[in-house]
Amino acid sequence: MKIVICTTPIRPVPTEYPPFGSLAVIQALRGAGYDPFFLDIDGLRPPLAEVIERFRTEAPDIIGISAVVSTAYGYVKQLCAAIKQVLPESKIVLGGNLAASAELLHRFCQVDVCVIGEGERIIVNLLHYYTRHRGRDDYAELANVKGITFLDPSGQMVFTGYETAIPGAELFDPDFSILERSSNIHNFVTDPFLRTDFFQDPRSQQPHRAGKKASTVVFTKGCVARCTFCHRWDKGFRQIPPEKVIGRIRYLMERYNVGFIQFGDENFGSDRKATWELINLIKPLDILWQVAGVRACTLSPDLLKAMHDAGCVALYYGFESGSPDILQVMEKKLELEHNLKAARWTHEANIFTNYQLVLGMPGETHGTIGETIEMLKQITEFLPAPPYKHLSINYIQALPGTPIYEYARAKGLIGSRLEDEDAYLLSISNIDAGDDTKFLNFTSYPYLTVQTWRPRILYETTVHWCRVNAKHGLPTSRTSYVPALSYERGGYFNFHDLGRDHRLLQAVFPVRWVFIWIWTLMTVFRRSQKKVFIVHAWELATYRFRNLPPYSDYRTLRHIMRDIASEPRTQSEKSMMPLRLGR
Repeated sequence: MKIVICTTPIRPVPTEYPPFGSLAVIQALRGAGYDPFFLDIDGLRPPLAEVIERFRTEAPDIIGISAVVSTAYGYVKQLCAAIKQVLPESKIVLGGNLAASAELLHRFCQVDVCVIGEGERIIVNLLHYYTRHRGRDDYAELANVKGITFLDPSGQMVFTGYETAIPGAELFDPDFSILERSSNIHNFVTDPFLRTDFFQDPRSQQPHRAGKKASTVVFTKGCVARCTFCHRWDKGFRQIPPEKVIGRIRYLMERYNVGFIQFGDENFGSDRKATWELINLIKPLDILWQVAGVRACTLSPDLLKAMHDAGCVALYYGFESGSPDILQVMEKKLELEHNLKAARWTHEANIFTNYQLVLGMPGETHGTIGETIEMLKQITEFLPAPPYKHLSINYIQALPGTPIYEYARAKGLIGSRLEDEDAYLLSISNIDAGDDTKFLNFTSYPYLTVQTWRPRILYETTVHWCRVNAKHGLPTSRTSYVPALSYERGGYFNFHDLGRDHRLLQAVFPVRWVFIWIWTLMTVFRRSQKKVFIVHAWELATYRFRNLPPYSDYRTLRHIMRDIASEPRTQSEKSMMPLRLGR
């Protein structure tokens, strides 16, 4: 049986994050006796015509598509239509976060089977089924394969339930030789000095690190939280044994001359015992490393100091908001005090960081934005560079499989029909988190008002930083700050520069709203179609006459959706319910 596994574009440009999911599926299939061909569309970015010609040449029986993000929907729809034209008998199997829209994929994209969750076990069981039933389907037997969705003979969608999760100790060790043969390995073994976090640390300039490369490993899988804007298939949190991770790092050091490591975790450090063990094991390797995601409530001054001494140069927080009410809506499961302490402790440990924020959740107001500004003043005033160099601020993006997406459907911002979801997902295809032109306004304020919140945050926190620095005789410009180089490659962070000289910002601070509004109107006008801008302007002009009731339900959005969600009317809707709710 011929099998092709392919990726899809994650962001508008290739990322340095390896396709770990695809590698795990390929390695699982090889372990089961299959020999899949890998086409890394995300890493190589071939034209669609070239992709289809490759499929025509390979003529696979099974095409496995890894769609890590829902913003790949437009590409997937186009790809599947082209595949079915040239290979109508081939089975299309799709996995990844986009599978949260399984019914849409079956009905609008001609996907035969969606893999729901971790694919290693599911794909092997599914391939065993297809091996036994070449050219025909036995739907009763197909329904025994856990972790998939499909349309039955009556046209109703079936979800077979979740497959058992793989223990952390048994997760596959990624085989980078697959990337050497079938992708561009230089996407994933990179120059560390393209990143500010490595470049700014004096230890990176030590002579014995010259020529060393950077690459990515993972230490954990899943998350202890369930943020209402974040989709995940992994239920709970799994810790990979530290000695296994160290073995992986040693492999990268020996094979690719790696001396800089990026931990691509969402939830680094939640297993305190394993984290201390990793720190003790990684220190003798004399490498520099950073952490992509860590929860503020998991850290302590002693742990941060030990991390720095063991080579940690940076870690990143998703603080999201400084408002306790909004943190509750998001279901962050931490207190504001955790954010304040983590920021201060990280700075005192000489570890670089950025703070990531999400604006525009249901219930966001001028008041909650003010609370966020007050938090940010406290956690940026001691930084050596102005706040806007450390603040990555995005507006909320509603993605399938999350409470915020279901809230948008319930409130009519997307629509309840599959056709509405299809149109929405096409509209947000091939954009990254920093593109807020497709932002759904969940607040009671006009769109243009909401768009003033980011410049307001950056302006007010920067002026506060300048005043604190001036009081202590410190520089109030960014002249000594390390340039960001290609730091925003892949669209992960969303920074906005306020200029090198901040004297003008301070001088006009009493009338800052004039400049904030001018900047907002010019920005929105420049990136919007004329008709769209007129609609936004009319909404702003008539806002005072609409008398909208203030938002008052600051429970977690998950609980709100349980109260307002409609009961499923069909078997397909019933099967979609666990996918829509996420895990």
